[in-house]
Amino acid sequence: MGSDKNLFKKISIIDLLNLAVLIIFIIIYLIGFTRTPYKVTLAIWYSFLFLFIILMSRLRQSKKEFWGKKFIFLAYPMIFFFSLFESIFMLLPYFNTFRYDDLMINIDYFLCGVHPTVWIEKFINPSLTELMYISYFFYFPMPLILVIILFYRRQFEALEELIFLMFITYYTAYITYLFIPVEGPRFHLAHLQTVPLTGLFLSKPIMSLIDFFEPNKLDCFPSLHAAIMLVIMYLTFRNAKKLFYFYMPFAFLILISLVYCRFHYVIDIIAGTALAIFCVTLGRMAYLRFRNKFIFHFK
Repeated sequence: MGSDKNLFKKISIIDLLNLAVLIIFIIIYLIGFTRTPYKVTLAIWYSFLFLFIILMSRLRQSKKEFWGKKFIFLAYPMIFFFSLFESIFMLLPYFNTFRYDDLMINIDYFLCGVHPTVWIEKFINPSLTELMYISYFFYFPMPLILVIILFYRRQFEALEELIFLMFITYYTAYITYLFIPVEGPRFHLAHLQTVPLTGLFLSKPIMSLIDFFEPNKLDCFPSLHAAIMLVIMYLTFRNAKKLFYFYMPFAFLILISLVYCRFHYVIDIIAGTALAIFCVTLGRMAYLRFRNKFIFHFK
């Protein structure tokens, strides 16, 4: 029991979360080992991420203080989760060959009586398309802005909780993608779409940028755009009220853009909302109960 306590005091609760999810990904990798052509790449990739966690844990235990140490502990989890996300395209298609788009299409039609991305075509025009793509893209800096504010204010306890809740949400979605791969309406309802999504200046570059940074195209259910945006809205309300009110119109537009830009089915957004509620509720309970058993992440 004493050795277990010592182990917990050597890693942060965020380290443990990263390590647990990495182990799940390694198990999935081993299950699909004979099918993926990225055997060596993934072995090196996951070995690097494991060593990365250990290195950061050792650095945190070091008594040496230097400028930028806390920034390293902020950057490390961001690098870790982004790297894990970028590995999914090498893993998912070979682990799970099923596609659930037909199921999502049928659920949407049952809920709405129409195909939402087709129905919304009556409102499409270049100016609105431009606004929708910009709104969709604004989701990406939303967490970063709040992180920068908390880091600048040196509110490191709030920052640790923010990262924990965000990562619980991200990782739950990542694991769901592995078992419920969905491509989305822009691929599976393309034959029904008659109006192109042509914007003004930024729509095409934004789309190209998204395609470049998201090589995995099976990440629709649940919608992380909806889930993370709602988690960030909750955390912003608690930690930066003025920013929360600034975010409100963008949050509304982001939800519309998910369907307008044909990235998501309506059921994806409903599932993303449920995911946000689940992760904020249970994630915060777990964080408050267990955080003191681990070394502080920004020590």
